[in-house]
Amino acid sequence: MKNRAQQSQDSVVEFTRNTDAVDADFSHVRGEEVFGKLLRRYPADAESLRRASQRLKGDPNYGPAMHRVAQSLHENRIRAFISYREGVDADAARAVADVFRELSAGRVTVTLADEYTERIPGRDFKLETESAIKTAHWFIYLVSESRDPSAWCMYETGMFRASTTSPRVERLICIYHPAANPPSVVDELHAVKANVMQLERFLDGLFRKADPLPGWEPLNAQLKDESIAFAATRIANAFRPPRKPVAYNYPLTLDVQDPERLNAASDLATCAIETDQVTADLFGKAVVPRTWGALISNVLESSASEKWLEELVWVIRRASAGDAFRPISGTFESSHAGRVMRPVVHSMEHDGVGNQYRFHLFFLEEISSAPVHNIPPKVLALLTAVRMNTRIRWEVVQRFMNAQLSRAEIEACAKAFGRIEREGAAFGRWDIELLCSNYGKAVQKEIRDLVHRWRELRDPQLGSLGAGLKLCEVERVRQGLRECHELNRRFFELTFPIFFEVTRAEINA
Repeated sequence: MKNRAQQSQDSVVEFTRNTDAVDADFSHVRGEEVFGKLLRRYPADAESLRRASQRLKGDPNYGPAMHRVAQSLHENRIRAFISYREGVDADAARAVADVFRELSAGRVTVTLADEYTERIPGRDFKLETESAIKTAHWFIYLVSESRDPSAWCMYETGMFRASTTSPRVERLICIYHPAANPPSVVDELHAVKANVMQLERFLDGLFRKADPLPGWEPLNAQLKDESIAFAATRIANAFRPPRKPVAYNYPLTLDVQDPERLNAASDLATCAIETDQVTADLFGKAVVPRTWGALISNVLESSASEKWLEELVWVIRRASAGDAFRPISGTFESSHAGRVMRPVVHSMEHDGVGNQYRFHLFFLEEISSAPVHNIPPKVLALLTAVRMNTRIRWEVVQRFMNAQLSRAEIEACAKAFGRIEREGAAFGRWDIELLCSNYGKAVQKEIRDLVHRWRELRDPQLGSLGAGLKLCEVERVRQGLRECHELNRRFFELTFPIFFEVTRAEINA
């Protein structure tokens, strides 16, 4: 058996000429043994290595960190990688790269995607990027937009952090536009606001102070203040100001649990919402409510509000089931007197697993129609019929009656009918008897016949116009338009005298 002294001696690593080779691996060596090895390998950098060892003393990754520092000193260069959003911060990236190279007199080598020399189709630049990141001592992350951080930049940042040996050797620096907020991922790291004063301080410390990497002398101690100021101004001016979002509509996010359970508009009352004060003011709220029911309580006082709420429930159910849906046509009058709004379901969020859905809504100002007040029901039925027939006359008959009726024109005609009929649906189902009550008994039968004939004409299965539009059959569409024209003309002949009497009576009253 060997004694303890012999065992201790056997555990000592002997540094032979082979292990002194530049490419030799001694990652298993720790502590002072690493320092001695590096001194023998790089004798010209002995003083710098001693200072680096003092700065890294006690570092958990002392060995790998010293190895990286020694390689950097031997090569006489510091490697920097610039991460940025291409097409947004490319000018700023080039300015930073140029400044680093010039102020360091070429001792800082910079990698940025815009300068990849061989853009060959099919080449995997991801591998080239990963290699540059893993060998970088400085990682410079540029940010001018904070609303939507680049996923690729976040990936590059994560890769650099995973490959670092010691925060005392590798630096992760975020330079951001003064009007932007750096992502939370770099909150605890070195963040530099891209204004001239802070950039001057940053560049001064980087190039005129000792230890830009542990053990390094200043990269350029002779730099003049004027050169630093010029470089800082150049970088600051290269950053593009962040885009300022301007909202033209009123946004709201609605959280719905189990949308398929919705049966009535009241089922949405307890759903949580997220919105701003501008939207809350639209509903007459001085403080932003937390639930949908609290938000719309004021507009519920009007019975005219029921239609848009019913449509909203229908759309939410359709969307959550993965089905297509038509736009909401119902409207409501906001707290701003006379201002009429229409909801639009803009988008939906769902993880594909749970029952929690988030619907993003906008409220658009509606100028084509408005809730009606104090209009007798029979007069409202007449006004609705006149409006719909007026639209049919000018948006359908006038446009397509004498057209060639190509497939595109037939499709456009069908869409025109769809727009008109969706507006008609917003007023509820048409009551034929209520409409006929505006006419004398001698005319009522003909009005009924006109309405029934119109419904037959628009029938998508049997009607010459409805089926013709659906099947894109030119002759059936042409025949249907001729009949549509005649029905439209006759309606106005019967209605204009009645309409005149109704308006005159209203004025005289």
